[in-house]
Amino acid sequence: MARLTRGAALAGIACLGFTILGGTACTWRPEPRGSAGSDSRTYHTVKPGENLYRIGKDYGVSSDAIARANSIRDVTELRVGQRLYIPRGNRAGLPPAQSRGSATNTPRSTRGNDALKKRVRAEAKRNAKLNFMWPLSRTKLTSRFGRRNGQPHEGIDLSAPKGTTIRAAESGKVIHSGRLGAYGLVVIVKHAGNYRSVYAHARKLFVRKGQFVEKAQKIAEVGMTGRTTGPHLHFEIRRKEVPKDPLLYLP
Repeated sequence: MARLTRGAALAGIACLGFTILGGTACTWRPEPRGSAGSDSRTYHTVKPGENLYRIGKDYGVSSDAIARANSIRDVTELRVGQRLYIPRGNRAGLPPAQSRGSATNTPRSTRGNDALKKRVRAEAKRNAKLNFMWPLSRTKLTSRFGRRNGQPHEGIDLSAPKGTTIRAAESGKVIHSGRLGAYGLVVIVKHAGNYRSVYAHARKLFVRKGQFVEKAQKIAEVGMTGRTTGPHLHFEIRRKEVPKDPLLYLP
């Protein structure tokens, strides 16, 4: 198929509205190309307040994959009305349900990567003076970073009882506190050096957007909001919108 052109990417057409923005879901059908039939690929028109992270979560596709597919080099230049091609898009708008360590899960292991972990943590400390801590004091790792059920799993799942305190893994500024599609109640903290940490499926949130939080500060409680089968924390670390394996950053 022909690559999506810049002109096409800027075309403002009616597309999908998402519940996290108060919109109404719809089905978009692309215009036919000639007499050979229509383009069956999935597209999304950027709405006010959206970013690649939010859009990727709704389709079950990584923000990095969307950026590459649309030749986006600077994610801050995303414009309202911009038309994006969604690679391997999930038209239902929901990633697979969180599984509790089932036999179908095949997360990538970090065992044997001690040297890599040491290098990654040293880089975060050297470049941004960051030293991430575990967001839960007592927990069990139930799913690792990698691919799961054929979809990207961009963080780790940590099992804990409902109401368990979730703490900020590092100090930073809250850039999202509220619902985020299938991830339920979410807190996203922006740290120095273009790092971000994500805390999903919470039962209750204790911080607001724009608030600065300290490392180890209570920001939420473990719950099972959004699409999940049991109480746990889905935790992510990102740098420049690219998901990283949190286990490489944690002590």
